[in-house]
Amino acid sequence: MTISDILQHPVLPFEIEDVKLVKLFSFFLHSAPTIESATAISMEAARLDQNWMSFITSYPKESWLVIAPNCTFGAYMIKAGLDGNAVVSRRKKGFVYKRKSKDETDCEACLRHIRNAIAHNNVFLLNAGNRKFILFDDYNKDKKHNARLLFTQSDLQRLKSEITK
Repeated sequence: MTISDILQHPVLPFEIEDVKLVKLFSFFLHSAPTIESATAISMEAARLDQNWMSFITSYPKESWLVIAPNCTFGAYMIKAGLDGNAVVSRRKKGFVYKRKSKDETDCEACLRHIRNAIAHNNVFLLNAGNRKFILFDDYNKDKKHNARLLFTQSDLQRLKSEITK
């Protein structure tokens, strides 16, 4: 299975039958810290950063790339193993995304890109036996790719649990 295989399975995040996933999508769209929403969780920046570091340490550094806003995105997807030809194994995870500004933290950027992908229907889901792979793509207003995040359902749930501690 490759990233291209996952991209063949777009979903409408709130029209799937998996209630747990619908609730996860709702959290990242409406309630995650730093999301511009009336229902977003309020949290001290230092606590959120500490929680984020607890989550991100499980990701191999080469699969987690944050790039400057003016960089070419495609080369970084290849480097992170998230281009269309990249093979997806049961432990595959990773993300590459651009920050909005130098002041945006990695956690804020990640949450913003997940939220945008859900809001703009750029969510892909592939059920591979006992694993569900979820891929989020985000594009800027000029329709240029600026984020790709690959999670399993359990990793996405763990992100929610870690950042809300």
